[in-house]
Amino acid sequence: MISLSGMLDVRTIKGSNGPFQVGELTTSVGEFKVKDKVLEQFEPGAYTGTFLIDKIYPHSYVWFGKVTVEIRARLADVQLDNDEPFSETGQAPSSSEPDPADEERSSGTATPTLAGEAAPVAQAGADSDELYLPDLFGTELADAIVAGAPVKLDPTVDRGVFRQQRDQLRVFGYAFQASSQTWLKI
Repeated sequence: MISLSGMLDVRTIKGSNGPFQVGELTTSVGEFKVKDKVLEQFEPGAYTGTFLIDKIYPHSYVWFGKVTVEIRARLADVQLDNDEPFSETGQAPSSSEPDPADEERSSGTATPTLAGEAAPVAQAGADSDELYLPDLFGTELADAIVAGAPVKLDPTVDRGVFRQQRDQLRVFGYAFQASSQTWLKI
């Protein structure tokens, strides 16, 4: 592993499965594409910090008849200097690259879901909805959410489940704190 200071530019792309986040990490040794699940929590913009890189590798894909080769970095840890992005990057045009969730499914690298496909949870606070929290989050995180405690999502779950968890935390009145990568009840 290597630890580098740099800037992570997170942007949102509108894909066939809905919007998703990708990043470009600029460091003193080069620029790398980042398509880690953890980025699904971040707002678009630029974040400075220290990045622990687990792996640097070439990746290629074909999208709309065009072959793209990029150098990717897989992040093991992110230590940011700021909670909010210091600049806005906006949204990328739709269909500019494939959704990483589709790449995971096609390559067979998708990680297992928590308890099969998670049941959707609709509204915060309703007792009947809380019954479904363990299906989506697991027992420990569900208990923390019911208690209004800080929550840190596990980026090793399936990307679709991770996105559902992120969206449900927003419904429950949580906000993402980028520097600690923790969701806090507001």
